[in-house]
Amino acid sequence: MDKEILYKFFDRRATTAEKKEIEQWLEESQENREKLVAEREFFAAMILSGKLREKEDLVKDSRKQGKTTFRYKTILRELGKIAAVIAITVTTGLFFLQRSEGGDALHTITVPSGQRANLTLPDGTKVWMNARTEIQYPGVFSKSKREIRLNGEAYFEVSHNAQQPFIVHTNKCSIEVLGTKFNVEDYADSKDFSTALMEGSVKVSDNKQDKNSLILSPDQLVVFKNGKLIAKDITDYDYYRWRDGLVCFKDVGFEQLMHRFEKCYGVKIVIENDRWLEYGFTGKFRVSDGIDNALKILQKEAPYTFRKNTDDSVIYIK
Repeated sequence: MDKEILYKFFDRRATTAEKKEIEQWLEESQENREKLVAEREFFAAMILSGKLREKEDLVKDSRKQGKTTFRYKTILRELGKIAAVIAITVTTGLFFLQRSEGGDALHTITVPSGQRANLTLPDGTKVWMNARTEIQYPGVFSKSKREIRLNGEAYFEVSHNAQQPFIVHTNKCSIEVLGTKFNVEDYADSKDFSTALMEGSVKVSDNKQDKNSLILSPDQLVVFKNGKLIAKDITDYDYYRWRDGLVCFKDVGFEQLMHRFEKCYGVKIVIENDRWLEYGFTGKFRVSDGIDNALKILQKEAPYTFRKNTDDSVIYIK
């Protein structure tokens, strides 16, 4: 695979034909998938280290035999010095990484539709990012608190430090923790918000009303309802298995399920027959099996038909 095409892909400049070429190349072997991860990490390291001056220089450097490995290892050592991302592993597909300029540099990780990613923050906190998710965090946390910003859905395993609380800011709320495992879902284009606590303790506060806050216990989740934060017990842990590449759903309406498919599979779905909106579904799918497999299985319960546009980016259900 031409490295220039790969770097265009990482930089969101690849054409539709080039994206398909990469997809086919990835399907050919595990070795190709490992090569993509290595090149992607090298690309991210170059950005984080501040050495990426011109994208063309990166491509040119990567083509010089015997120099890529040396520079890659050197840059990884430098990353530790500037306390940037310790590790980034893309579960399926692609992430985008940007580094803002200035002394208080913010790093931005963006995962597009149909992809997932996980990373380790400078303090050792582990983060799993779902599709259509963006996280911003500083290269170095302040001594008094660790603050990040989230748009989308992510699962956190926070490194314990009672003297330096970990705070997740979302569009609607802020979640403050000392050390815990929890899931946050808050997309800017959605009215829904939820935080589910698996271990530890978290305080969830409404960004618009300081007095509207709740402290969760393990196995509880909080949602927004009529402008208030409401706590309730977690009844379906399978919902949070998106980290394992699964789409799990229980008594979910057809329209809501299709919205989840759009996020997980990176497609646009148009429902042309309101009849199917009356149906509810329970089940689970592996994202890696593809959306065609999921839709064909659901047809056993709802006998709809579906078709795709020429580049497979839109699915019409009738």
